[in-house]
Amino acid sequence: MKAHLKEPSKGDPSDVLQMFPSYNLQLHCCRYWWLQHWEFKELSFPYWRIYHNSYNGAVILYDNKEYALTPDKIVIIAPNTSYSSRLHDHKIPDTGYALKGGRITSSLSEKQLITDQCILHLFIHFNIGMPYDNVSPGIFIYELTDHLKEKLLIIKRHLNYEHTRFSFYSSLAIRSLINDLLSDLPEKNWNLITKNHRILEVLSYVENNIENELNNTILAEQARLATNAFTRLFTEEIGISPQKYVKKKRIDQACILLHHSNMSIDEVAIKTGFADRYHFSRIFKQMVDLSPAKYKKLFGMK
Repeated sequence: MKAHLKEPSKGDPSDVLQMFPSYNLQLHCCRYWWLQHWEFKELSFPYWRIYHNSYNGAVILYDNKEYALTPDKIVIIAPNTSYSSRLHDHKIPDTGYALKGGRITSSLSEKQLITDQCILHLFIHFNIGMPYDNVSPGIFIYELTDHLKEKLLIIKRHLNYEHTRFSFYSSLAIRSLINDLLSDLPEKNWNLITKNHRILEVLSYVENNIENELNNTILAEQARLATNAFTRLFTEEIGISPQKYVKKKRIDQACILLHHSNMSIDEVAIKTGFADRYHFSRIFKQMVDLSPAKYKKLFGMK
């Protein structure tokens, strides 16, 4: 007997076209460290961060308020949020930083680490792409539910014996944790920087072509506008000129690569659309107040 596909009835809700926003979750790192010093005058990065500490003693300072990182809380920090950090009663240095720590493994004695006044610190860095990485800066602290505890347990258990390759199961736990926390952010924090579809298309194009030529004429073509009209509209919607925006996005991407990859500075310069290392280094120092080499030494992959 031949099988025949039945045409759905008009009342079937599945034949109604629906539109869902998409986002691209990019995991940069997931690590579990012991920390004996974690004193930074300023931490600000173009990616999301999740923190969970297994013991008391760490504090972050944001917008003139102190937030204790305690075992019963989990923290999510929006991109480009500027904050300070310290452990215990350690002094935050006026310049530079104090960082002493390393990877937690099954061979380390947790009891000895606690005796040495170390903090056990899980941190996850990620991006979700344009336009959702352009949210308002902020630090959000949530109660640790049993559901979130289970996710953390899976992740930490994996990191105790393997820190470079993640199983599908542990990767799902990381992604589930991220999605749970993002979905608990206040709805007002997801307001887009613009609702103009032409400008949103340009922002997406910049995101996906950061290593290519991105002059105003090229961007105006993506918006299907004359160059002058596009430049005016972009500046009105975003608050800065197209080229200032492109420069910022190039440097944001450079920070991510310097922090989370083993690329050389020359490779990062090419990957982020700069003519050469010297032009890249000059612009980077201008915007970050550190040379790429110093930034890589300070925050690079350990």
